[in-house]
Order: sequence, then structure tokens, then C-alpha cells
Amino acid sequence: MKLNEFLKKSNMRQADFAVLAGVSQARVSRAVAGIQPVRGRIACKWAEITNWKVTPHELCPEDYPNPTDGLPPEIQFTILNGEQLNHENHPND
Repeated sequence: MKLNEFLKKSNMRQADFAVLAGVSQARVSRAVAGIQPVRGRIACKWAEITNWKVTPHELCPEDYPNPTDGLPPEIQFTILNGEQLNHENHPND
């Protein structure tokens, strides 16, 4: 799920997410627009804020090339069992 989709489905404003992430609303807006990607450990922090509904891979595929990269083991297990992930690298069931 993309960050903007998560924000819409959660009825969360960019400003509210920014407070949780410890950044400005403008920073969240640039990430949503694709102007400034969320890199490295920050991608993991943002993914955790979304309760892993947005993955580090979805935030920064350059740093997390595989769909389960950067996820805690229990979340990886859920995804690999087909409960969450929709991606071309997902193993076929």
C-alpha cells in the first residue's frame, strides 16, 4: 500500500502522520508526491507507524529491494503466507 493510500484509508492528515514521524508536514508531502523518498531506517520507522501496512519496500525499493526487507520476522511470516502482500516478487501460492 502506498503512503497516500494509507493516509486516506486511515483518515489521517499528513500533518498528523508528520507528528508521529517527528518530521514536518512538508516532508511527508514530498514523500507522498515522490519528490523526496524515505530512505534507510527512516523507511522502517514510517512503516512501523503505519503498523506495517506500508512496507519499507513500498517506501524505498532502492534500499529495500525485496517486499519483506526491513520487516520484523512476525510480519514477514504473515506476508509470505499471502495475507498482505501484492507484489511481483511475492511467491506464487
